[in-house]
Amino acid sequence: MRFDDFYYMAQLRKLIRGAAVFGNHFVPFSGCAPSRASILTGQHIHNHGVLGNHKPYGYWRFREIEGDALAVWLANAGYAVSHIGKFVNGYSQVGGLHIPPGYSDWHAFSAGDHYYNFTLNDNGQDVVYNSGEYSTDVLVQKVLDFIATAPQPYAIFFWPSCPHTPATPASRDLGTFDDVDMPIGDSFNEADMSDKPKLMQKLPLLTDDRIAAIQTDWRRRQETLQSLDRGIAAIVDALTRNGQLGNTHVLFTSDNGYLQGEHRLDDRKNVCYDEAAQVPLYWHQPGGSETFVMAPVLNMDVTAAMLELAGATAGYALDGRSLVPLLSGDTDGWNTAVLTQCTTSSGVVARHYRYIEWFNNQGIELYDMTHDRAQIQNVAGKPEYAEIQASLAEALHALQGCAGSDCSWTGMFQVPPGR
Repeated sequence: MRFDDFYYMAQLRKLIRGAAVFGNHFVPFSGCAPSRASILTGQHIHNHGVLGNHKPYGYWRFREIEGDALAVWLANAGYAVSHIGKFVNGYSQVGGLHIPPGYSDWHAFSAGDHYYNFTLNDNGQDVVYNSGEYSTDVLVQKVLDFIATAPQPYAIFFWPSCPHTPATPASRDLGTFDDVDMPIGDSFNEADMSDKPKLMQKLPLLTDDRIAAIQTDWRRRQETLQSLDRGIAAIVDALTRNGQLGNTHVLFTSDNGYLQGEHRLDDRKNVCYDEAAQVPLYWHQPGGSETFVMAPVLNMDVTAAMLELAGATAGYALDGRSLVPLLSGDTDGWNTAVLTQCTTSSGVVARHYRYIEWFNNQGIELYDMTHDRAQIQNVAGKPEYAEIQASLAEALHALQGCAGSDCSWTGMFQVPPGR
């Protein structure tokens, strides 16, 4: 789910109104398994080793380290831990009926499609759902069942498939966005790519047929999110009715974003542009506390915060830093830059800048987000940004390969020229 997909989710927007909203929340790697492994370990990919979705990475690698990960730490602190939905890529091929340590309730996709005609490992037993059940609705009901019966304290990881492509909406939602046009940003089918790295310059303009296909894909993705939106309402209602909402943290986020025509890229993640690496993070605290945070954060910081709030202890020093102070708006001393990585490049995110170095001397990108949120004008190499670029490069080179507290960067950057 992209950071801007929330617009058509009315129930999610209602939840956001009483939440902390993180406007610069990024994933350490814009890909499924690497990002999920980061939130389960609190580590960058170069430390947890889940470098991709397929063998020898994905669940093939994660299974080697799952005994010292988030679910185990929460269970050791007395939490009943439930997982409902997708897990780390490859689980269905490697895991069989295996239930990873730490979970007392387990419902993970083990075969079939991820929308209709699917199989779940339901607490150690394969159960086939092929009678028209829609996966999001099934998973929401399992969340509600766990809420109704779980001992306290508990933690639920609800990881539905939507809006992952090929997006298949529930029958009741199919076609409901046929008359809604996809928002088109300034970088869509970007006209001039001459200042981009060499690999990007080679991309052709999108054809009319490709643009039409992107529009259709966007509509189907939004339609899949409607079942999730109804599920959010049902979950919040259940927590309200049983009196637990005032003692429960509700977090909403995504494992990676998705480019749909921006910079001429379609059906892509695994790049360091915002549409792929920036994802939603909304945190509804007990009692509600509305705040907007623009400090750069990673999903590993979420992991550290969950542990702090739960009174749990990790088995090693986390690369993430607890963002609990930020939940009340206190950003004093917080990180000024965070590391994002992709297969072809790595970069740092700062509040006002995006800096990317492509591998194999393919190019460098620097974007001034105060003037260019669409990341169109690459200002790398321009004299007025020379000191800023040097500072960002210093941060990137320090964070590459970092571990533990060394992954915190608090150096200051100059304000953008003309501001």
